Amino acid sequence: MAPSPLTRLKSRGFTLVELMVVLVILAITVGLVLPRVGGGWKRMEEREFVQDFVRTLRSARLRAMNTGTIAIFRIRGPERLYGFEVPPETAIPLNVDIYADRLEQDPFTGDHVVLFYPDGSLSGSDLQILFDQQRSFHIFIHPLFGTVQVTRTEP
Repeated sequence: MAPSPLTRLKSRGFTLVELMVVLVILAITVGLVLPRVGGGWKRMEEREFVQDFVRTLRSARLRAMNTGTIAIFRIRGPERLYGFEVPPETAIPLNVDIYADRLEQDPFTGDHVVLFYPDGSLSGSDLQILFDQQRSFHIFIHPLFGTVQVTRTEP
């Protein structure tokens, strides 16, 4: 005997309760996963900024050694820019603060500067990069050798 059309209709699809259960499971999953993905994205952006900042410092040192002239790494605080161009071209994100104890100041531009000499040494100090007043990175620049090291620190 063939099933009636009414029986076939009842066996197709999902009930409202089944759909509600699936939606609740999806909402819980998204609620647990989304904050982790968002936090990972923010950490990735922070890491990219620190890497680019350090890469620019190292490039300034190499430029001084290769050209035999002083290379200047600049931080222009009011405009939130850095780089070794005049004026600096790379933006500092709004959630980033950069601190240093003994940076010289260019009397003409007002930029805070780290001077790299042709022998690889430098005039300047260590830098601290602080994200959202919470996560901090310490950039140590060896005064004689000009090597740059980065460590994550607690604020």
